[in-house]
Amino acid sequence: MYTGLQKPNNGRHMNKIMKLPSDWKFESSRKIYSNKYIELHEDVLDIRNKKKIYTRAKRKDYSTIVPFVSNKEILVIKSYRHIVGSYQIEAPSGYIDSGETPVEAANRELKEETGYRANNIISLGSYTLDYTMFEQTGNLFIGYDLVDEKKQQLGMMEIIDTVILTIDEIKKLLFEGKILNASSIVAFYKSLDFHQNHKNKKTK
Repeated sequence: MYTGLQKPNNGRHMNKIMKLPSDWKFESSRKIYSNKYIELHEDVLDIRNKKKIYTRAKRKDYSTIVPFVSNKEILVIKSYRHIVGSYQIEAPSGYIDSGETPVEAANRELKEETGYRANNIISLGSYTLDYTMFEQTGNLFIGYDLVDEKKQQLGMMEIIDTVILTIDEIKKLLFEGKILNASSIVAFYKSLDFHQNHKNKKTK
């Protein structure tokens, strides 16, 4: 999607870039709000000769990592979340800082939130949580060969305990709908599939 602040000079060119349907036309885009974490934009579209204002958001990309402490155990975090007012079981995750690669961000977040780092990190691909309104990419990783560095590095609003759960315990929480965070749900399912069905093939 076009993210500039001014109306583009060549509407036909922008239509080709965005691969719009033949009876849609892109007219303009403007930023209406921004802070460190999110930008809000309004696009003006012409859809079958009718004007449509489409509101969309850009958020920073992030990395999520599922760290295995043994063949049958996973290190997870129990994190307080202000919006829901409760502690939630999640996989370590966070935004990618400027100049970082997704894998560097994954290992940094793992160290900050748990006090551990992983010597062996494998990418499980990327995805988007909601492409109807948000431009944001989540990057998934699985971590092995953990080293305990003994100290978390938590931010002001982070209240995080670490918990070791078995694969069966994670599956039970997933099946019972007790893990609510979408990025953690995706990460746990993808990592469990890789660990149980593809790990040996990948590492041969």
